[in-house]
Amino acid sequence: MKSIPKRTLKFIDSWLTLRSQWARWPGFTVAIAKDGEVVFNKVYGLANIEHNETLTTDHLFHVASHSKTFTATAVMQLQERGKLRIDDLVTAHLPWLAQHSDRRWRDVTLRQLLSHSAGVIRDGQASGFWQFQGEFPNENELKQQIMQSQLVFEPNSEFKYSNFGFGLLGLVIEQASGKSYADVVTENIIMPLDLKQTATEYSPELYMATGYGRFDLRQQRRPFQHITTGVLQPATGFCSTAHDLVKFFAALQVGSGKLLSDVSKREMQRPSWQVADDANAGSYGLGLDIEKDKSSKRIVGHSGGCPGFISNTCLQLDDGITVSVLANAYDTAPGIVANSILGIIDQFGDVSDKNRRKFEARFVNDYGVYEVVDTAKGLRGLWSNDWQPFNMAEELEIVDDVTVKIVKGSRFNYIGELMKYEFDTKNKPFAMHRSGAKNNVSRDGDVNDEPQDYN
Repeated sequence: MKSIPKRTLKFIDSWLTLRSQWARWPGFTVAIAKDGEVVFNKVYGLANIEHNETLTTDHLFHVASHSKTFTATAVMQLQERGKLRIDDLVTAHLPWLAQHSDRRWRDVTLRQLLSHSAGVIRDGQASGFWQFQGEFPNENELKQQIMQSQLVFEPNSEFKYSNFGFGLLGLVIEQASGKSYADVVTENIIMPLDLKQTATEYSPELYMATGYGRFDLRQQRRPFQHITTGVLQPATGFCSTAHDLVKFFAALQVGSGKLLSDVSKREMQRPSWQVADDANAGSYGLGLDIEKDKSSKRIVGHSGGCPGFISNTCLQLDDGITVSVLANAYDTAPGIVANSILGIIDQFGDVSDKNRRKFEARFVNDYGVYEVVDTAKGLRGLWSNDWQPFNMAEELEIVDDVTVKIVKGSRFNYIGELMKYEFDTKNKPFAMHRSGAKNNVSRDGDVNDEPQDYN
């Protein structure tokens, strides 16, 4: 795919607008890049519920564990400059760890920390800071808790996610570079990519969206205060926008010529460990989640979650498409949305047929929203008021100028039956009869006595 067609982006925007009106998320932002060029950057909903503040593309989000990919990139840059090797023992850079009572620490390498296979405790022994029960640890507290904790698993034996492990990598970066972690990342990643809306840590002057918790029994959301992450900044401290994140992850595409050599990028993107016993659960490389989509296309990226914010960014390596979705509530699912967007782009492809496109419209009845779209493989009918709209898509076939037939779909529904259209004087659909039941055109997905202008 040379580019993402405008009609595909138009559908994505229309679908996300529909979902933003029906899903109970405060707000979310979506950006898409193709071969490093940002082609879509939109926001939906509110930055702050209490003040009815509209979300903008300038609002920053806590992007949490996306920080790990920045940290891994910084480590690989230092390796390329001869400051360290990822197969170095951690004790070579942090000698105090050699005094640990758990002698297995003497065998832990930087690679194992990068791939979450060192067996390090996840968040220490006082992780209440995730629930506002105290502050995130500083460097001395991290050292103290590490020294008081045994490794949970044998190093290099299995995947075990650890924020403390990436906190240690931040200290290694400082030791190897002679600079602060923030300065290293700013000078070598943020500034070269011109990421104007990315910070390594929250500060009050940042233009932030408000983060919210889950619904309580009264169906209300509680706004959360912003956090600072102390020495865990390399694991979870970053604040950014979807726009900046697609630029950063797109730079990790082999062949982009940015940030790292292709050798280093391939090393980061090579699966190190399965993240679960299920073979379909995906893998982890060096600071990167790794998976394959339904078409076996390779995807790398990272997710993030912290009080009030959930995020996901993914780079589809085979097509050079990067998608980032950030949401300001904890009970949201940006990962599903990001993967759905990749699926939509794949479904639409480069092909469009004018005769099929005349049937494109969004219809509504008391049970849901049904949308007919022209894809690379023909007309499809889908339930678009869903985060995975193509999951139960029906295949449609044109019968005549006003009729299509459902030729493939659930056998519990209307497979084999007809859908009759009514067109206005401009030859635009304004109603559709599905097995005789009338469905009006509706842009917002609400039921109205009179059809709405969909186009």
